[in-house]
Amino acid sequence: MSDKIKQYQNELKNGVLPRREFIKLATAAGISSTALGSLMLSGSAHAETPKRGGRLIVGVAASQQNNSIDPAHYFSDSDLLRGHALYDKLIDRAPDMKPIPQLALSWESNEDASKWIFKLRKGVTFHDGKKFGPEDVIYSFQHHLGKKSESPAKAYFSQIKEMKKLDDHTVEFILAAPNADFPIILSDTRAGIFSDGYTDFTKTTNGTGPFMVKEFKPGSTYIFKRNPNYWGSNGPYVDEIEYIGIGDPTARVNALLSGDIDLMMDLDPKTASLIERSKITNLLRAKSGQHSGLAMMLDRKPTSDNNVRLAMKYAIDREMILKNIYKDYGHIGNDHPISPIDPYYNSEIPQRSYDPDKARFYIKKAGLENKPLNVYSSSVSGAGSTPSCELLQETAKAGGIDLKLHKVPADSYWTTTWQKKPMCTTNWAGRPVPDLIFSLVYKSGASYNETAWKNKKFDKLLIEARSIKDFNKRKTMYGEMQNMLQEEGGLIVMSFVDVLDASNKKVKGITPHASGPLGFYQFATTAWIDS
Repeated sequence: MSDKIKQYQNELKNGVLPRREFIKLATAAGISSTALGSLMLSGSAHAETPKRGGRLIVGVAASQQNNSIDPAHYFSDSDLLRGHALYDKLIDRAPDMKPIPQLALSWESNEDASKWIFKLRKGVTFHDGKKFGPEDVIYSFQHHLGKKSESPAKAYFSQIKEMKKLDDHTVEFILAAPNADFPIILSDTRAGIFSDGYTDFTKTTNGTGPFMVKEFKPGSTYIFKRNPNYWGSNGPYVDEIEYIGIGDPTARVNALLSGDIDLMMDLDPKTASLIERSKITNLLRAKSGQHSGLAMMLDRKPTSDNNVRLAMKYAIDREMILKNIYKDYGHIGNDHPISPIDPYYNSEIPQRSYDPDKARFYIKKAGLENKPLNVYSSSVSGAGSTPSCELLQETAKAGGIDLKLHKVPADSYWTTTWQKKPMCTTNWAGRPVPDLIFSLVYKSGASYNETAWKNKKFDKLLIEARSIKDFNKRKTMYGEMQNMLQEEGGLIVMSFVDVLDASNKKVKGITPHASGPLGFYQFATTAWIDS
C-alpha cells in the first residue's frame, strides 16, 4: 500500500477525512472498487465519530505584546496558529503538499499561466453575517500589497499585477509574469481572507474561519469561540480555544503531562521520549522541510566577510547536532533552505562537513582568529536552537573561533534581536515549492530577508523559474540558486527538523503535516475531545 493511501486511511480513521472524500482520493490514486471496500473497512472499523463540545487549552511558545491577528503582521508561529482559526484561505494545502479547495472551489489558468480564474464557494458568511465574495478576496490581497504595507507576504504576492471581479462568485488574478505554481502560493499562512474594508485588528477581526474572537489581549489573553455559522461540514467541534504562552520548552511539556494544557506546539525533541512513554499523551510527528538555522547578516560586520561565514559553516558538526540535540528527529542540511526530501533538492552540491582546519583557515583569513564573536539565540527561535549553539560553541573552538552566546528572553527576541544582530538563530517551516521560501527570505528587499542577501542573478532566476512548466528545467534553476546560497549565503542549516507536537490522548482529529505544527496550524477545525 502506498504512503499516500495509508495517509488517507489514517485521516479517515481519525475523522479528519470524510468518507466521500476518501473514496474520491483513493479512486484517483488507482484503487479498484473491490479493494476500496476493504480499505474503508480497515480504515473506519475503529474510527470514532467526532464529538462536539468542550474547551481546548493550547500551549504556545510565547505571549508577546506584538502578537497580531492581522495577517500582514503575523510575527510568530503562535500568530499563524491563531490566524488559521479565524480565517480561511482561497486554497488550502494537503498533507501531500498539493493545493486543495477552501474558499475557492476550483481554478484554471490560461496557456502560459499568467492569468488565473478562481470560482468561489457560495453560501459563506463572515463572522458579522456579511456574505463572502470577490471584493473581499481583492481587498485582502491588496492589504499586503499597498505602498505602506510591511507584510512579509508582499515578497511573493507582489507578482499579482491586477485582480478583477468577473461575477459574484468568480475572481481573476493577472500576474506580472507566468507562474505555474500560483495556486499553491495562495495556500501561504498569511493568505487569510477578511471582509472588504476591515481595518482595525487590535481587539477582533472579521474572517470566515471556524472560530471568532472572544477575547484578544496581546501578551496576555487569547480566547476564541466556535463560529456557529461556519460553512464547513467537517468541524469545528470544540466550543472554545484558549492559547497560553509558555516560553520554556520543558515547562510546556510539564504543563501537558500534568493536564494543565491539552495540546502543545513545537515540542523539543529531547522531551519526545517523555511524551511517548506517558499513558496520557500522544506524539504528533511529520517529516518536514522545517529547518533550524543560524542567520548571518551580509550587510554588517563581521559577517559581511564571506570568510567569516565560511569559517562558521565549517565549524559546525551537523551530525552531532542532529543526534544529540534533535535525537535524530530530522535530517542533515547543507546551508540552503531546500530539504533533501524536497523534489527540487540539488543533490549534486557536495555535503559540507565539520572541518576545524578549514574553519581556522577562513577565520584567520578574516583576521578574527580566537577573537570573540557574538551569537544570539532564544527558545522562541525554534526547539533546540539554543542547545545547538552551545554545541557549536564547543566545536568552533577547535577552529580558532571564540563564540560568545547570548540567550535572549522569548518575549522580546523577535523585536530586539532578529534581523538586528549579525548572528542569531532562526527557524522556518517547510514550503511546498522553493519559490515561497526564496521569495520570502532571500529575494532582494524582502522584509523577512534575515541575512540581507542581495544577488541580481538570484532574483532573475527566481522570476524566470516561475514560468517554467518543465520540472527538470525548473529543478536546474532552483539547484543553481541553492548552490549560490550554499557558497556565499548567510544561512547555516543546523538541522532539518521533523514537525513535533504533542497532545493529550483525549484530543482526536489532528493529522501531522509537513508544512507546520498541529496539522499545518489547522487543528482548530478538525480537533475534537473524546470525553
